[in-house]
Parts: sequence; structure tokens; C-alpha cells
Amino acid sequence: MTEQEFDYLMAVRRGEDTATFSKDTVLACTKAGWVEKDCVTDAGMEALSPYKVDNAIIMAAGRSRRCMPLSNYLPKGLFEIKGDTMVERQIKQLHDAGIKEIVLVVGYLKERYYEMAKKYPELIVIDNNEWEEKNNMSSLYAAKDYLKASYVCCSDNWFAHNVYRDYVYDSYYGCLYSDEFCNEYCVKSLDDRGYMTSVKKGGEKAWYTIGEAFFSKSFSAKFVDLMVKEYYDPDMKYMLWDDFQIKHISELLMKIKRYDDAECKEFDTTEDILQFYPNFKDFIDQFFQEEELVNSTQRISYLSNYTDTKQYSVVATEQLTGRMHVNENLFGPSPKCLDVLHNAKMEDLYLYDLTRDDALAVEISKRTELGTDSIFIHSGSSDVIKTIMTLVLNKDDVVLISAPAWNYYKSVIELHFAKPAYYDIKPGENAYEFDIDGLMSEAASKKPRIIVITTPHNPTGAVISPKDLERVIKENPTSLVIVDEAYLGFSTVKYDAKYLLTTYNNVVFARTFSKLYGLAGVRIGYGLCTPMARQVFKLDLNPFRVSNIGRKVAIAALEDKKYYNELTKTIIQLKADFIAEINKIKGVKAFDSAANFIFIHFDGIDVQALKDYLADNGYLVRLWTEAGRLSMRITVAPKADMDKVRDLIKEFIEK
Repeated sequence: MTEQEFDYLMAVRRGEDTATFSKDTVLACTKAGWVEKDCVTDAGMEALSPYKVDNAIIMAAGRSRRCMPLSNYLPKGLFEIKGDTMVERQIKQLHDAGIKEIVLVVGYLKERYYEMAKKYPELIVIDNNEWEEKNNMSSLYAAKDYLKASYVCCSDNWFAHNVYRDYVYDSYYGCLYSDEFCNEYCVKSLDDRGYMTSVKKGGEKAWYTIGEAFFSKSFSAKFVDLMVKEYYDPDMKYMLWDDFQIKHISELLMKIKRYDDAECKEFDTTEDILQFYPNFKDFIDQFFQEEELVNSTQRISYLSNYTDTKQYSVVATEQLTGRMHVNENLFGPSPKCLDVLHNAKMEDLYLYDLTRDDALAVEISKRTELGTDSIFIHSGSSDVIKTIMTLVLNKDDVVLISAPAWNYYKSVIELHFAKPAYYDIKPGENAYEFDIDGLMSEAASKKPRIIVITTPHNPTGAVISPKDLERVIKENPTSLVIVDEAYLGFSTVKYDAKYLLTTYNNVVFARTFSKLYGLAGVRIGYGLCTPMARQVFKLDLNPFRVSNIGRKVAIAALEDKKYYNELTKTIIQLKADFIAEINKIKGVKAFDSAANFIFIHFDGIDVQALKDYLADNGYLVRLWTEAGRLSMRITVAPKADMDKVRDLIKEFIEK
């Protein structure tokens, strides 16, 4: 059935004027027996059946910070406009169109939606438990089992008339037109069939996506397949489903459905609503009946700059075993660290450490041959990095980071309204490698304020050579180079921090006791920098030192060289044995790693299903998407666990 024939049948079915349809279309439908005496026949309805809409999914999990303070107490979808809340208006319109299965995906203030849902017993309510950590891709992931021939709606859309239909010919996205520049997803080009081929953020004299979308069955199948494969890509945390469709625009084909501004509304702020419907003020006033809430409107306006800023967060994990997903030291710290806790004194708890010298900085000074005026102690290397970026970055500065990379960097960069740019870490024959020429080219063109070098690299285990590291520092004198050495001690490659810090003034080293030393729960790290830089970085440090007991535990770890030398040998051997064994499996490629984890590619294997299989058997691992490939990172654990994980991978693949 052609689209013209479909439109003609739907017009006949709804009793609309059909005079604009061509004679060929009318004749084709009549000859096929689909229309008789201005009515759609049973054969016509059968021909329409592949285009029947199965359901609608309404995404209502987000916080809507731009609607504060009202959205602090009520999710935006429950704002009332012209007698109905926005969500309920859509539910009623969908029901009127004959669409009975409606899935509501909730998260923020979900209890409010639970209460509303009591009025609609047939409504399916799904919790999105990742709404704080990820963007609206997480809502579609939560509802993935319901994605068929589906409308995909947002809770903040409002339609003047019912735009929904019970039969839809093809996938589309509702669009409005703007002559003036708008910071929306603008459709730049369509192919000769009407499918979007280019969509960019920002534009003028363009149609931009807004309103509802429709996913056909085939579109949904492709969307879900791609989404499941890539869901654990760190970039997914910030991705709208619009971005995901754009990323796969050649596979996820969508047309546009044109609306005028009077028909379709999307409200980003309460001001948008008030401009459209001034009586909305009555709803706000009624809601804020108590003076305490009314006054709150003035208390939180200073937060408005951060309405679109996302916080980096780690997925909650309750289990204490099989944690091969966050690169903890699963062998534990030196027993001498625990002795410190057993021998703690009462004054360790109730007194500030106000001694002239920081004992931990002194111990680090002995080992680095740097003065204590080049060392600052912090609560983990993540806070070292955050302090540096806080004091160095300005709005719109560029920070050059690797791809792939620990997504924490991006979250801190955006917190300071700066912009990330990327250089590549690429797979070699047996190990990943830094693309130094690409890095230098990006640095020359982007003029970054900061360049981050993670070595050993997370998640690939790659290391940068001392020569290349010095080249980056030397040839980018206007950029601050942060060398993140979180996995220091697992690699045979060493950097002469003293030489680099006395030769150049644009480098800082960030280190932690969480990885090699196994003290993730103690939260101790430190930075190495020039004395002048330390004076500046101290401005962002707590005036009182990091935990007295924690620093004593760290000193005990530094002193037990024998324990950590043996531990390093054990991890290196376990890593080598696992890589050798796993690489015997067809379709599996594990790369050499200079850290306490292993990065693995799979060919022709459902990596998401494998991850779930390992989790079902008690082992948590981390998935990454890089260069369009879903890969796995596994933390090195004691031999029994490594053998078990190896056997489970074999078992899954053999099945």
C-alpha cells in the first residue's frame, strides 16, 4: 500500500473530503476492493492492519529544573492548563483516538503520578530508576519491552486538537517551523522519500523537532536493538533519544510531521506557560497556598544556571562480592592498614590535626623527591581533578580528553560551563595506544585550557610513553596538562614527576590510594604540582586536613612495600593468564592492559546478554561503547573469581 492510498483510506474512514486525492489513487483503492460506496471495506481494514498503532509511551521521569520552584513540588506533566494536566490531556486524546494501552514512565516525584494513575486503571506505570543519572534514553530503555508500533510522547507537550490516530503509515517526528534562530534540533535535509538525513542543534528557516513522535514496528525493533547494545556507553548518560536517532539516522529513518505553532506547544518554563495561558498563575497561586512555599520562589533562583547540568553518579551496588565493574582493588590493602584502625586513639576522632607538617605529605615527599610545597592531599584523585578544574576553567574554555574516557571528566567540565573536545585512544594489535599525532592536532586547533592524560588509561589500559607525555607538555605551553595516574603502580612505565615539574610549569599529577593501595573506602588522594600552583590550589581545599585516621592508614600502605610488590606481581600474572585463556575463545579479543582491569572486544556475541548472564551468576562487569563497538571491562580479582568468570564467558558463548 502506498502512502497516498493509506491517506485516502483514512480520509474515507473518517468521512473527510477526498477531492484532493488523485484519480489513480482512488481507482487503485477501488480495484483492490478496499473502498466501496464511500466506505472502507473489511478488505480495506485488513490492508490497514499492518499500520495499527499498538500503544503510546509518555515519558514523565525528568525533574524539569527550568520550572522551579513549582517543579520542586509537582512534576511538570501534572501542571494544569485549561482544565487538564498536560499528561491527562494526552491520555484522554489517546483514548479518544482508540489507543488504549498507554505506558507512563515516571521517576522524579513519581508518587504524584501514582496518585493520578488511580483515575486510569488501564494505565501502565513504569519506574525509571535511572532518571537522576541519565537523560530520557533511560525512560525508553525502561519501556523497551513496550516499544512496538508506538507513539513516543513527552509529558510537557500540549496539543490544541487531537493529533493522535489509531493507524499510522510510517515513523515520524512532529515539527514546527522557525524563520528566526532557535536552539532546537533543526532538520537540515530530507531525502527524496521524505526521510530526515541531517539534524543539527540550532538553526533558522528550518523545521525543528517538537511534539510527539511515532515509531513503527520495524523502527522500534531497530531502535531497541541498537539501544540495548549501546546503553552502557558513558555518553548515554547525557543522551536524549533525539541524539540517539541522529547518531543512527541512516538506520532509524523518520519523516517529519508539520504543525503550526497554534497546534503544538512544548513548555520548557513556567514563563512559557504563562505567556500561552495567563490563568496558569491561578494554578500556581492555588498550589502555593502556604506562605513558606510562596517565599521559596525567591530562595532558589540562584540555582537557575545549573538547570541543565548533569551530575556524575555511580550505579548503586548492594552486593559485596563479584564487584568487577568499578576497578576496586579486590585483594584488599596491606593488613598494616587495618592495624592503624585497630590502634586508633580517641584524639584521632575529636581533634583537628594542626601540626606544622602533614605527615602524609612528608612521606610522599620522600618517595617523589619533591618538597611538600609541591604536594597537596585531597579526598581521592577525583577531587584533585575537580579542584584543579574549578580554579582553572572559565566559561566556554575547552578541555581535551580522550575517547573513550571516564565520564567524570565531562561532568566536571560541564559543571563549569566549559566544553569537552576529544582525542583518540585506538586499538593496536595487542594493546590500545595513544594517538599522539591526533592529540597534538586537536590541541593545535582547539587551543584547550586543559589537556587530560589518563595513564594507564581507563577503560583500555593503554599507557603513554614518557617521551610522548613530555612532548604534549612541552608543545602545549598555554595548556595545563593534568596527568591522571589513578592506576599508578600497575604499569612498568614510569614518569619522572620531579623532572617534569621542575622543567615545566604547566603540568599537574593526580594520584590516589584507592586503586593499587586498596583504600577506596578511605578516600585519600594527592596532587603533585609546582609550589606556585599549590598556593592557588590550596584556595579550594578544606582549611582542615583530610581525615587524620585516613592519612595514617595511607602512610601504613606506603610503608608496606613488600605487600604491594607481591600484590602487583600477582595481579600482573592473573591478568596475563586470563588474557591468554580468553583469547583462545573464537570471537573474543582481550587487550594487554597496564592497569588492574582488562578491556575486551567481542565479535558476533550479544555483549549485553553476556553481562546480564555474568550478573545472574554473581559477577558485575562494566560495558563501554567505543568506535561503535560494545566492549567489556573486567577488574582483575583473585584467581578463583577470574577462573569462574572465564568459564562463565566460555559457557555463555558455547550456548
